[in-house]
Amino acid sequence: MFTKAARYINKAVSYPSDLLSGISMVAIVFVMMAVVVDVLGRWLFHSPLRGAWDIITLAFAVIVWGPMALAAFKGAHVALTVVVDRLPRLPRLGLELIIASVTSGMLGMLGWYLLMYGMRLARRIAQTGVLKIPVAPFVYFAAFGCLLMVLVFLARVPETIGKIRKEQ
Repeated sequence: MFTKAARYINKAVSYPSDLLSGISMVAIVFVMMAVVVDVLGRWLFHSPLRGAWDIITLAFAVIVWGPMALAAFKGAHVALTVVVDRLPRLPRLGLELIIASVTSGMLGMLGWYLLMYGMRLARRIAQTGVLKIPVAPFVYFAAFGCLLMVLVFLARVPETIGKIRKEQ
């Protein structure tokens, strides 16, 4: 029962995680192109790309938050498990359950605060300095990535309970 619930959550999280990761890959290419154009413009024409800092700064919000849920989903994020791996089965699974629950709670609060911050920025119509790009959509993107990561870690809770109960 618990592992089945985990599979449903993982299935629901899979596509949005891939989508955000793909968007972040496009943002990386966009940053590389902006830097090249900026450097060549400075060197060849003595005129840098106007607003390069705005573009690169906002793109990094996408680059950082985009692939985080996919990395957590695939277990590719950095984890120090030297001590946890040496524990017996039940204490290890209990600790994994606590870690997944606490991580979900903390990421949930962070996602909520990012969402509220994005709403405040949208009300104030906050924009970048040079190109006047609205900042709120990028904060919403970060909040969505964070809340998606909450679902990834929440899926680990029933999955770990299923392992404790020895479900298939």
